[in-house]
Amino acid sequence: MDTNDELELLKMRKLLELQKKLLMNKTKTTEKKDIDLYSLFYSNLTESGRKMFNLAKSQYPTIAEKIAKEIGRLLYLGRIQGKFDDQTIYGIFYELGFPIRIETKIVYKKKGEVKSISELIKGDK
Repeated sequence: MDTNDELELLKMRKLLELQKKLLMNKTKTTEKKDIDLYSLFYSNLTESGRKMFNLAKSQYPTIAEKIAKEIGRLLYLGRIQGKFDDQTIYGIFYELGFPIRIETKIVYKKKGEVKSISELIKGDK
């Protein structure tokens, strides 16, 4: 083999290596895009966290979607870890300026009988 043939072989090897690296980079970027950030977030919610998030989603649908995807991204990157309960979800939305309205009920118990405050007030008239 003369030097020209060796040079050509070396060029071909280098070209193959570069093509291989390019293909590896393309597959890595497509793998990253396939991850559903919303599902990742939703799978990291406790049962009470899911109820609170669904309540938030009914009140702020677009905001809740964006928050879920952003938290999912942070979970994917490893910046945050763990499960989210209802208090955490409420706190996140509250801190961002979107307080979740929760249905509250005050009850009155007397001699084993449970009445709501509205029933108690109606009954006194």
